[in-house]
Amino acid sequence: MTDVSVTRLQAPRVLADGWRQFTRWWVDELRECAPRAWRHVLQGRSETRLFIWTDNDTIVGRLVAPSGVQERRFQVSRLSRAQVDDWLAECGCERDAVQVGVALESDLFFQREFKLPRSELDALKRILAQEVVHRTPFQLIDIWHGVTPDTSSNVGVASFRHWIIPRDRAATELARFGLQTSEIDFIAVKPAADAPISVVPLAESQHDEPPWVLRTTRIFAVALLVVVVMGLLGFEWWQSSRAAGLEDELYEAKQGVQLGQQGAGSPVRLLALKAVPGSLAAWDELSRVIPDHTFLTEVRIAAGTITLSGVSSDAARLVRILDGSRLFTGATLVGPITPDATERRDRFRLSLKLRKAGAGRVAKSAERPES
Repeated sequence: MTDVSVTRLQAPRVLADGWRQFTRWWVDELRECAPRAWRHVLQGRSETRLFIWTDNDTIVGRLVAPSGVQERRFQVSRLSRAQVDDWLAECGCERDAVQVGVALESDLFFQREFKLPRSELDALKRILAQEVVHRTPFQLIDIWHGVTPDTSSNVGVASFRHWIIPRDRAATELARFGLQTSEIDFIAVKPAADAPISVVPLAESQHDEPPWVLRTTRIFAVALLVVVVMGLLGFEWWQSSRAAGLEDELYEAKQGVQLGQQGAGSPVRLLALKAVPGSLAAWDELSRVIPDHTFLTEVRIAAGTITLSGVSSDAARLVRILDGSRLFTGATLVGPITPDATERRDRFRLSLKLRKAGAGRVAKSAERPES
């Protein structure tokens, strides 16, 4: 039971850490794609910082925020995270929006002067790593390091002070505060008579992005979720509509088969033809003009165009007969006329068009063409 309860308590924190990692990855990729002129906006970090250091038997907390500076002394030898969170809540700050760092004495750091042409500032991080490997006795995996600008910089060259501290030494100092490296965001140095200065940022994954970055990421995530859900709902609605239409067509077909089996096939087909404007008139005209020696095997009427297939004793003359009708026009053979040895007639396939509305009305007294 104990293991289960611990897992449940850690689950929200794991989700929060995962969300922060995704946010930082998204922002880092955005920085890489953004023009150089915009990077100073995207590289902005949260300006609210909490510096913690020891002063005799007390622990001093100094909160530096855009609204001002606040300081408090904790009369304890070890500081708990709950005490820090309570004080930040009293100051109107959220823990996730505050960078927490520990200020150590300057003699705990290995310091060196470092100069770099201003044209190479974009590669500062990579150059620092090379400097550590080639110009110091340390390995990158064993230290934390960072730089602070120096006042001796000129127009073409930027001067920095390189701060290096072994990780085991830093962990020992943090243990005196009752803190772990995963609970702080930076390491600062405390001058003798001045405010602490942040010198060593810890792993980039521990940096908190500005609030606007978090809000923007949330908005994009919610918008993406809404788009996906709406797309799924739209696809489901389209599928349902399509299925309903197919069911209606299947039902109508079944009804037609049942009526046909009851001897009402011809009236049903005629009613279906009446539902389409001009279809019944086209059938009447075809029945009137087609000679007795001609049999149709297929008739298609769609969008004012009629396609006929069948056999006839005089397929060539059939084109002239259909083209001379008051209802039809543009009668043409679609394919060649081929003889059918079985039927002893010619097979044909032709197409024609309906004339304008009303033109298909023919006189009932017209005589049927002779065979």
